[in-house]
Amino acid sequence: MVTADEAGGAAPRAVPVTRELMRGAAEAAAEGFLDNEIWVWMLPREWQRRRLLPRHYRWMIRSVYMPRSAAWTTPDAAGTALWFPPGTLWLRGFERLAEAASLLPEGIDCFRRALRWEELISEHHPRERYWYLQTLSVRPSAQRGGIGTALIRPGLDRADEAGVSTYLETQRFSNVPFYERFGFELTGEVSLPDSPPVWLMSRPPGGGGA
Repeated sequence: MVTADEAGGAAPRAVPVTRELMRGAAEAAAEGFLDNEIWVWMLPREWQRRRLLPRHYRWMIRSVYMPRSAAWTTPDAAGTALWFPPGTLWLRGFERLAEAASLLPEGIDCFRRALRWEELISEHHPRERYWYLQTLSVRPSAQRGGIGTALIRPGLDRADEAGVSTYLETQRFSNVPFYERFGFELTGEVSLPDSPPVWLMSRPPGGGGA
């Protein structure tokens, strides 16, 4: 799931998430996604999202993204970019347990929706090798300052170096122009009968852009 800010001014610096930055990066992801349409659909009570999202992202960053060397933030943890490199999308047993445990007990009522959503999204992923931008989130107080632009670049650079494509879903059509600046192209729109839509975007190897 992805949100974006319109860049402006001097670009901040992206750094890999370390244990020292992990909590701040998780809080940035949670703040940026507090009103995210899919999270609101899964966890409709605001108190649930405020309580669960920081823990969920903290556990996922520590257990899934840092071991893949695919988590970036800024030195002041103003935003977070979380990627799956090629061939690493499917979670192993303990990773799946960490994902589920991070939402317990308050979020147990979201599991059925989450499984349905995961099945839908999986059906539309590319068949070729690709880097998958799962999360790009910037704290609301820091948006429109170039942080999203800084955070997306490391994953794009890794994909370009490897000669593979990149892929994402965004929950807001207003984010599409942001990603188009980096060479992403809109490829579709999907939803469940009772869910908000998401827009699918792909970028060819060496797609250029900002």
